[in-house]
Amino acid sequence: MSCGEKLAEELRRKGFRVTPQRGVILETIAHMGDHLSVQEVYSEARERLPGLNIATIYRTLESLHRAGMVDLFYPGSGPTRFTLRDPSAAHGHLVCTECEHVVDIDTDLIGRLVEEVAAETSFFIDPHHLTLLGICDACFQAGRGKRKIS
Repeated sequence: MSCGEKLAEELRRKGFRVTPQRGVILETIAHMGDHLSVQEVYSEARERLPGLNIATIYRTLESLHRAGMVDLFYPGSGPTRFTLRDPSAAHGHLVCTECEHVVDIDTDLIGRLVEEVAAETSFFIDPHHLTLLGICDACFQAGRGKRKIS
């Protein structure tokens, strides 16, 4: 079974119709990897499906996010980015609000944070794609931001 067929099967299993647009966009995200902007998905996907427009990309990404197939990543000041969800692993980032440097967070650390927040507040965080904003050490040392630890 091909990658596209597996993704389409998963989408159907979650109760969503598999349209040509959804199929191409899912495959595009899967094959390009990384965290993609809407524009990057659009540029690549329209080569395979020339009738696509940017509004369709936005709507489809929203649907795929609701289906739990795609995660959102807010890098601070830049555009929202999307990545294929890996249901077997939480995925998190630390993003510097000064230079936009991104550091991946260890999945064990995410798990401990989620458990601690739940125990302390009775609020349950979705750990699949966590983004924390702050200041990296290089920007702090260069005086480009203030680190606040309370």
